[in-house]
Amino acid sequence: MSQPAPLVLVIDDLSKGLNTFDTASKVGQGYYVDAENMTLTNKTPETVGGLTRFNTTPAPNSEVIAWFEPYTSASGVTTMLVATEAGTLYKYTQSSDTWETLLQGLSTTSFIWSHVPFRGSLLFSNGSDRPLKYDGTNVLPLGGLLVADMESDETWTGTTATTVPALVREGVQARIVTPTATARLTYATAKDFLTGINGAPDFGSTDLFEISVFKPADAPNATVRFRFGNAAETVQFQSAVQTISTAGWTRISLARSTFTAGGGAVWSSIPTFAIVMTAGDSITFDNAYWRYSLSPPIGSLLEMYAQQLVVAGITGDLVALQYSDAGTVDYFPAVNIARFSGGRHALERTDQITALRSYFDELIVGKVNSAWTFSGTGTNVSISALPLTIGIDAHRGIAETPWSLHYLFENNIFGARLTSRGLVSTNVNPLLQTISGTALANTVTIRHDRSHTIRWSFRTTTATSSQNDLGLLYEYQLDAWASKYTPKIRYYTRAIIDGVREIMCGQYDGYMRRVDVGTDFDGTAIVSYITLPYFQTKT
Repeated sequence: MSQPAPLVLVIDDLSKGLNTFDTASKVGQGYYVDAENMTLTNKTPETVGGLTRFNTTPAPNSEVIAWFEPYTSASGVTTMLVATEAGTLYKYTQSSDTWETLLQGLSTTSFIWSHVPFRGSLLFSNGSDRPLKYDGTNVLPLGGLLVADMESDETWTGTTATTVPALVREGVQARIVTPTATARLTYATAKDFLTGINGAPDFGSTDLFEISVFKPADAPNATVRFRFGNAAETVQFQSAVQTISTAGWTRISLARSTFTAGGGAVWSSIPTFAIVMTAGDSITFDNAYWRYSLSPPIGSLLEMYAQQLVVAGITGDLVALQYSDAGTVDYFPAVNIARFSGGRHALERTDQITALRSYFDELIVGKVNSAWTFSGTGTNVSISALPLTIGIDAHRGIAETPWSLHYLFENNIFGARLTSRGLVSTNVNPLLQTISGTALANTVTIRHDRSHTIRWSFRTTTATSSQNDLGLLYEYQLDAWASKYTPKIRYYTRAIIDGVREIMCGQYDGYMRRVDVGTDFDGTAIVSYITLPYFQTKT
């Protein structure tokens, strides 16, 4: 019977290949083989592909990319939606290698983004800012209906365009309105500010008109009036008087009920929007929209289930899951809430939802020490505990294979179906024991169907910086751990490049990269090694 000896066999010359099951090395099938940048699922090691930069010009202002996702328009043009650590959201176009600012002033401390697509829009959230939606043109909060973005594509009179940095705004432009002036936006066609979004209820008296305003620190208080009316403004809706007294940028929020009707104007057909300064010095305005008072809450976890947008990771209610009605991701009825309490262990960690994943006809809800299923729509829902006796530690660290879900829990990787689970990381347990318990949310994974692998990227307690430092590849068809991976990966996603589906990744700089493309890492040669356990046989 073979027994493992304390020695290892290191092979650094692979020019002639290697049979990992040969007589000399005695590496039995199923035993862990340490490898770096190399797959060992066949008898001859195969070096993994390289990383090549997708964008030639790095993110503007030396900003570091935290998250990115492809967005394909109705015309078939694909661009990248990119969030940086500077709190900026960009659109990157590869064909012209150009960056366009979409939004500034986002959180500079929350970099764990989650997202889902829905009916041509990309919905995304970082847990600190309001969940957002992007339709290829505008970025708005979920639940929002655009009134004015103050950009150059709008026809304004009586106002001056300006650029002001460090502002939560869409694009790069705002509008300055001078004392006693009326700034007027005339729509190309009358706007409907009554009809609900995607089948949601019509906007009502408790829903909100919101707009960003900037008052210089040394300027007196200002009085402003917001009007919706006909082209000549002889018939108009008019707000109550609004005083602007706070210096710097603030967000004004007015309920529909504060607007008083005049004449026969109706919310479903509005030709003009006007900003009237009645007192005070010049004020800058930006990014106006209507927003449901019952819009999605701020949460760090997003998922789609049964055409419902599901939000968890809600500050102040960490065990709550809130969800929209089916097909209406902008509107969250107050009754659409479920709380997942309980489990089998004490509160060694904060009781909270840690992961969401749609699987078959259920929504899997992971917690610190338990897992649950959520099913149904509206108020007709069901919650059941899964017999897994464990939790799920990372929302972005779940991958689905044809056989099961694979996920991280307590320094192990499990494969689970709805009724059972099994450990698949036995052969790499020593590598996983140093995973940092304070950086679990940074774990990312993705499935690669061409190579039948799942890629994981973790942060360990031995990391010398705040970066993921352990990468592993798992071959799900052979149930074999294929290799370690040197590049430090903070994010994985998919994109179609020249008609071919590819894996892409973000690291800790201003570049997006294509994975397994080329024979080097950004021009640096791939250095590979393998370490084989040495087995000593009794004589």
